[in-house]
Amino acid sequence: MRRLLITILLLSLFISGCAAENKGNIDDKIDDREKNGIVEEEGMDGQEGQGLETEIDPQEEKDGVVNKVEVEEGKEAPDFALDNLYGDKISLSDFRGKIVLLNFWATWCQWCDLEMPDLNKLNAENEDLVVLAVNVMEDEWKVRRYIQDGGYEFEVAFDFDGKLAGDYLVEGLPSSFFIDKDGVLQLAYSGMLTYEQMIGVVDAIREMN
Repeated sequence: MRRLLITILLLSLFISGCAAENKGNIDDKIDDREKNGIVEEEGMDGQEGQGLETEIDPQEEKDGVVNKVEVEEGKEAPDFALDNLYGDKISLSDFRGKIVLLNFWATWCQWCDLEMPDLNKLNAENEDLVVLAVNVMEDEWKVRRYIQDGGYEFEVAFDFDGKLAGDYLVEGLPSSFFIDKDGVLQLAYSGMLTYEQMIGVVDAIREMN
């Protein structure tokens, strides 16, 4: 029932014409970036849900233990421990009692870049929610500069080897996982979301609780 409610809500946001309007706004932002001389970096092809490749240990593949972590809507989201911007270890379970938007991203991903201000707004305006932005397989100092230059204040963690992205079956960036206060994954979405779409899902999770 929970999964059905959120799925219907998300679909309604697109059907209402929000997606078409957002595309126009996104195109305008991309045009502005090009006019200002912002050059797209390697791996950026202008496609939402940019493809992601992670390394698989040959021995693990041989032993049949690859992707043994279970990620499924309606079930508890797998816990993990990663380094954050301050060098501290943080875990998903640290945020139990709050709604968590677990977002996988990279600095080279233009859709991630466009999504960041809305993630920051969502994090700032909702006390019962935490945005946990996991950077996938990038240099630590490059990420630090990006976050500082953008003035982003949400929690950032490093998935240096791409293992967590692999565990969560992330195939493209950005990818978002909405986790309720009990640690249950309610919705997984691959692609960019607007603030209106994010808060719509968050409100639905609140109503279910």
